[in-house]
Amino acid sequence: MKEELFIKTNSNTWNCLENLSTIINKKGISSLKSKEIKEFLHSYRQASHHLAYARTHYPKSTTVTYLNSLIGKCHSHVYTVKKSSFREAINSFFYAFPDALKNLRGYVIFSFAVFFFGFLLSLIMVLYDDGTASYFLPTSLIRGVSNGQLGGGSQWDYPLMSSQIMTNNISVAIKAFVYGISFGIGTIYILFINGALLGALTALVYLYADPVRYWSLILPHGVIELTAIFIAGAAGIIIAKSLLLPEEYSRRHALIDGGKKSIPLLIGVAIMLVIAGIIEGFITPLEIIDEDLKLIIAAFTGILLMLYFSVPYLTKK
Repeated sequence: MKEELFIKTNSNTWNCLENLSTIINKKGISSLKSKEIKEFLHSYRQASHHLAYARTHYPKSTTVTYLNSLIGKCHSHVYTVKKSSFREAINSFFYAFPDALKNLRGYVIFSFAVFFFGFLLSLIMVLYDDGTASYFLPTSLIRGVSNGQLGGGSQWDYPLMSSQIMTNNISVAIKAFVYGISFGIGTIYILFINGALLGALTALVYLYADPVRYWSLILPHGVIELTAIFIAGAAGIIIAKSLLLPEEYSRRHALIDGGKKSIPLLIGVAIMLVIAGIIEGFITPLEIIDEDLKLIIAAFTGILLMLYFSVPYLTKK
């Protein structure tokens, strides 16, 4: 990119950063609204990327001198913002994650679409010919479901199973993210195959077992768990896009930028998977909780998730 175009494209970000820095100098950080603080931090990160890019492509230019001076002036303000402690931490928990989802919702939708395609394909295949279930599921599981057996009660060592489930789910989420480095091929595979596993199992249950009992064992934790996996997949797709379509940045800089965008998603995913693992290990298999109540719990977790993710739309910060 020519330097003139680089300056024209990014000057608005630099001007915004300068204006907010001037306000902080005159009135202090407390004079900024929450939205302005987020805008200041975002502009600072963008300008830092621009400085790195300018140093690489225009090393002897006055643009490098200007950006270096701008970043230097803002550095102490950034440190002050990050020290605004407990209140900002609470605000980050209740706003940063759902706000990131709002801004990156297209990636989450794509991730869900890949998973759902795998689910639908295997569901149709197994309903048409149950022999195809062996393409997706282990023989022991197929045999058990075909005999009408679904897990529960005495089969569970609750603390051990909760730990194993959380470990497995976090492993799937990490793979969905990390495999984005394969230009998205690995991420798409992880999403597709997990969707296919669920689709094949669902088809077998509808053919040979009790669907109500099945959903009562799947949904209480599954609503949170599957949502977390979709979001982890979205983070992987962001990495893939950074590599495939770096736009005006080098692939290295685009990859760094994509990784920074993914961080709020991954923190939220980790928390969601811990909650899902606790539900799956301690609530889902309990025989003393009837199936209808488990389905009500599942609906309740879904409503809570929708309310949580609606925060950026309900609050204008």
